[in-house]
This record gives sequence, structure tokens and C-alpha cells, in this order.
Amino acid sequence: MATTERDSQLVLSLFDERWLIDLSAFSDPAPYVERLRHLWARGVIDTTGHDVVFRPLPAGADRNDPDGAVTAFIAERDDGSFPYAFSRAMTQALISRLTGSGLLLHAAGLASPEGGRGVVLVASSGTGKSTAARTLGRRFGYLSDELMRVDAEHRMQGLTKPLSIIVPGFPGGKDESSPDDVGLAAAPREAPELAAVVCLSRSTDAVAAVLEPISVHEFIAEVLPQSSSIWRGERPLHHLVEAGVLGGGPYRLRYSEIVEAEELIASLLSRDARAAVTHEWVGHLPHDEERWTTTDASVARLPEVLSDDAVVSRMPWTDAIESEGEISVLAGAEFSRIAGIAAPIWLACARQQTVRELREMLDREFGPHPEAVELMRAALAELASRRLVRLDEI
Repeated sequence: MATTERDSQLVLSLFDERWLIDLSAFSDPAPYVERLRHLWARGVIDTTGHDVVFRPLPAGADRNDPDGAVTAFIAERDDGSFPYAFSRAMTQALISRLTGSGLLLHAAGLASPEGGRGVVLVASSGTGKSTAARTLGRRFGYLSDELMRVDAEHRMQGLTKPLSIIVPGFPGGKDESSPDDVGLAAAPREAPELAAVVCLSRSTDAVAAVLEPISVHEFIAEVLPQSSSIWRGERPLHHLVEAGVLGGGPYRLRYSEIVEAEELIASLLSRDARAAVTHEWVGHLPHDEERWTTTDASVARLPEVLSDDAVVSRMPWTDAIESEGEISVLAGAEFSRIAGIAAPIWLACARQQTVRELREMLDREFGPHPEAVELMRAALAELASRRLVRLDEI
């Protein structure tokens, strides 16, 4: 019997786009399509129209996409590993498609029972996102266990995919479960408003679940590795911190068993997120001529003796956040956290400064110090090594 389009294709509604999933390159796509229709039922739509074609290919196939389809290689196996491999490939395809359209976070997402607000739970792979979604999603609307997007208006959307649960010995390492099969609450039709972003920290030593306030800089450092090409977006650190301080955050959720955190999540969802903002911070966006465009592989080396007339300038950057005497700086994909006297030095270099002017500024701010020259040189050397400032001898 000839393979029909229904045997080899399905359409998923993902992040406001219709994705045609075409498995026709596989020798027997029908069982795969049938399984995916069940696992992804919450996203399956009955239409022939589409915005994007996603065409997975068997491992080793010729990658030929004359129609502009998005492709990925997935091993053709009947051991149950295909659904998880598909989920991984689908997630990566979406990340590539959505980069720059908002905050893309490797995170779980849950919505309040009435659907108006939601929380994002950030964690690295294999450390609790899916378990949190599976446990808390019975009470709160399930948005995703892997990928969340927050837009500039702090509306959140998730990749409502099957849950990927680690199963020791299972082919591929994880098995897929339909949200319906495990009794998860439905996601709201409209994108909920972000109530809070929470960094998950599971520890067997935790006595009880607790929401621990963390600094803006801790939040940035913790979330950046769990984001996707955040630097390609507009005002990336501004956007991240604006989201992080909602609901009184940023927060780290410490827990032993995620079920113990249910009421804490409920309390976050019930708050007026914007009224609860308490952190003070200042953003530093570059002007057009200061904006980072490409990484300079060279690293400036300071001379043994700094000339008083040498000029110090900022190197191009993408975005920066100042809070509590420290600064987080993003230059392309490179992240730096500046503290101590390096912070006021970087701030002062908003306009070119001579070494003498910087030393006089530090004397005014901190008072004379017997090792002022050595300390300033060390701070400048550190900033230069991170490509945050350059020094030009006159």
C-alpha cells in the first residue's frame, strides 16, 4: 500500500506558527507519525496550510532541501528512541527559528489555573525541569518542560511538548510521555503574563522548599548558560533583568522534592508581579558606534609601567547592568561580571580617560591607598584581558 500524506505528515502549532512535520524520507514513517500524533496531541492541528516545513532525515541520508525545509538527522530505529530524538531535533529547530525574538530559556513553564499568569522555572538539562513540570503541572497549566519564550511585554509561550523523563537503560536516555497521559492541566489559549522567573536548585540536603532571593548579577550568571543566543536580541540583559525582578525576584528555589514547592509557586502566581519589584539597577546600553559587532581575538597587554597620559577607552559591548556596586557586561556571547575598583573604572570610561584621571577618580571615591598604582594596574589588566577596555599610549 502506498504511503499517504497522513501516514507521513502532521502539522503542529508552535509559537504562533504552523509547522509541517514531514517524515516521508523514512522507510516506514506511519508508526512514527502515529506515535507523534499522540505525544504531541496538544499541538496537532487539522490543516493543510503551513508556515514552516520540518523534514527530519534518516541518519546518513543526503541533506537536500530544495524547498527550503528545515532538516535534522534522526536515526531510524524501532526501539522506542525516536520520539525523544524527534523532540530534541524539534527543540533545536525552534531555537534556531526563534533566536532574537525574545528571551529563549531552557526552562519549564507553568500557568495559573485561570491562565492569566505564569512562572518560568530555569534549570540545566537533567536537573529537574521535567520532574517539576510533571509534578506541578497537575495543578498548574503545563506550558513546557524544556523551552520558554518571554517577549518584550513579558508574555510567555512554551513548547508544549511531551515530557522527557530520564529512564535508566532506556534507548536514548529519556522516554516521552504525553501531557494528557500523565494528567497535566491544559495550557491557556492566550499567552499568560510572566509572574516570576525562578532558578531551580534541587538538593537532597534541603530541609524544606524555600524561595531564596538572589542578586541581579547572580541571576544573570545563572540564567545566561540556560538561554539561547540571548545576545542577538534587543537590550538582552535589560530584558532578562526586567523579567527576573518581577514578583519580587530574582529567586532561587531550593528544594529536595519539588512537590514541597507547590504552595510557593502558587504564591508567586497570585502576586501582582510588577508591584512586587524591589531591586534597583541601572542599564548601560552602547551607542551605535560603541555596539559590539565582532570579537577581536587579540587581548591587549598592559606595559609594565603605565604612563599617566595613556588613554583608556571602553571596548564595544552589547549590554550592561549595574547593581549593588557591580556590573554585568555582555559583549556578543562573552559575559563578564565586574566588581571592586574595576566597576567604577569601566563606568568612568564612558568617555575616554587618561590613567591620571582614573587614578584621581579612585582617590576621590575610595581615598588614598599606598598600593593605588598596583591595584589600578591589576584592575585595568583584568578589564583588558576580558576585552572590556583598551589602553592607547600617546
